[in-house]
Amino acid sequence: MMKLLPFFALLCSAADVADLQFLSGCWAGQGVEEQWNTPHGGQMMGLARNTRGARVVFSEFMRIQTAKDGAVVYTPRIGTNAKPVDFKAIKVSATEVVFENLEHDFPKRILYRKTDGGLFARIEDDKKGQDFPMRAVPCSGARP
Repeated sequence: MMKLLPFFALLCSAADVADLQFLSGCWAGQGVEEQWNTPHGGQMMGLARNTRGARVVFSEFMRIQTAKDGAVVYTPRIGTNAKPVDFKAIKVSATEVVFENLEHDFPKRILYRKTDGGLFARIEDDKKGQDFPMRAVPCSGARP
């Protein structure tokens, strides 16, 4: 197992934000909406909100970019007062990305996976997780 770790690290460091094209677009699920722009210049920007009825109960702004060390980093900013937290990509493919920050309380991992007609997101730590299945929706600004 130890011999695979340097190879695995090499795969992650060779990843590029452009590999995350599958995230681009508008997505909606039960009480959750996300929108991601296309990768450009080593960066992607996104926003999300969770709703309950007519109320927004959670919102965040997200950035994915290539860090100075070459790592692909996901940085969510919850609301306007929370300090941003970085999560480094530990797995990147054409249909899935996993970001991790084991020092963070919750979540420690953030996963996105392309599905047929949609996007599956998951946040988790070692004991619990929350799934967010979403489908592609028009980016018109109108709620589905």
